[in-house]
Amino acid sequence: MNPLKQTSTRALSASLGKYLSLGVFTLLFSASVYAAPTGQIDFADLSSHYGEPKVEINLSASLMKMIGSFAKAEDPEVGQILSNLEFVKVRVYNLNGKLDKANSTIDRVSKELKADKWETLVTVNNNEDNQKVRVFSKSTNEVIDGVVVMVVSPEKEAGEAVFINIVGEIDPNKIAKITDTLDIDI
Repeated sequence: MNPLKQTSTRALSASLGKYLSLGVFTLLFSASVYAAPTGQIDFADLSSHYGEPKVEINLSASLMKMIGSFAKAEDPEVGQILSNLEFVKVRVYNLNGKLDKANSTIDRVSKELKADKWETLVTVNNNEDNQKVRVFSKSTNEVIDGVVVMVVSPEKEAGEAVFINIVGEIDPNKIAKITDTLDIDI
């Protein structure tokens, strides 16, 4: 092989290896920076089905810490629970009689959660009233990282869909206290 060609091939391989390593490092770093926290579910596509939610709540970790510090004065246990939460998302949609679409959304999201190894805690199928309830949790090392609650109920007006996602260190025995404190009806 021509020594000049051999040198340029080695230089090209070295450059390619350097850029490939840099690319892999960048990809891994950016994936860890931009990845959604464990337990967080994206409900963004629901507005395309139901229009804007009638209730929309997005509480970040910093807001949860602030709410927790205020709550500690009244109830230290509730304050600590809230301070440990990283994210609370609530969406409530009017269904305008379109219960089937809402129920199929619950089925689709449930299938995705199960595929991602979420544990099913509650399943209610009331076919007579066209009502569904699903509660899932995602855990790591026996600590709950996230909870998802999905409810479709025909009882209010022309039907209502409720989607709740709570992310953070959650004691399963205190979920009711969290939802009561945040005034979330399940």
